[in-house]
Amino acid sequence: MGFSFNTFFGYENQINELKDQVLIYGFAGIIFGILGLLFIAVLLRKIGLNTINSFFVNPLMLALGLTLLVSILPTIILYVVALDISGVKIVYSWITIFIGMVLYVMFNLETIKSFFKEFGKMTEQQEFRNRKR
Repeated sequence: MGFSFNTFFGYENQINELKDQVLIYGFAGIIFGILGLLFIAVLLRKIGLNTINSFFVNPLMLALGLTLLVSILPTIILYVVALDISGVKIVYSWITIFIGMVLYVMFNLETIKSFFKEFGKMTEQQEFRNRKR
């Protein structure tokens, strides 16, 4: 019994019947996932668990955001150019992109954090230089 990209845990018929709704549900799932994690991050910050926030929730939000940005182009290519592509294959491509983004963020977390810190410092310096005297 080999693996086929036309199967998805027994839900392939339901996914393939949705057609355009797969795109809406997929992108909405990513956006609502980011919003849910944002709500959890606010709660954890209020409680004072900033380490959990810093090492688990924020990288997961970043991975979902990067997945949203990166998955737009392959989705357009797969859905518009290849008209006969099934919804299951689009879902597999999103899962692959998400796993890749999670691994990217996991391995480069410190570099990404330092980038945002430096970007914040540069913004503060520009605001200080451009203030009205």
